Amino acid sequence: MDLKKSILVIDDEPSICKILEHFLKNDFNVVVKNDGSEGMIWLEQGNSPDLIIADLQMPNLNGKEFLKIAKASNIYADIPVIILSGSDDSSERIQCLNLGADDFMLKPFNPMEVHAKINAVLRRNARYS
Repeated sequence: MDLKKSILVIDDEPSICKILEHFLKNDFNVVVKNDGSEGMIWLEQGNSPDLIIADLQMPNLNGKEFLKIAKASNIYADIPVIILSGSDDSSERIQCLNLGADDFMLKPFNPMEVHAKINAVLRRNARYS
């Protein structure tokens, strides 16, 4: 039985997806989707990751829109979300956190920090306490 936690990475930049997948695949099952609508479709197919990492700026369904939909749903509301953004705009960060994001990371990021943040978010998430 696979006890690895699963992480859904939603980002339209292939290089970011590759970095995250590379650094996280030893400890997590990583699923990559290229935009928010692909991520939502995957969730709606009955998949339930332990954590979602979503980019703020994406085509079709951006990180904020994705957050709104996910957090409004009874099924996905308790899945923690870390938002990635290339913009250091604190109003964007505040909006995301107010919409229910569990954490916010700026690009470029240190993959080890992403890993540490994932572990911290999973530790404090009620699903695992």
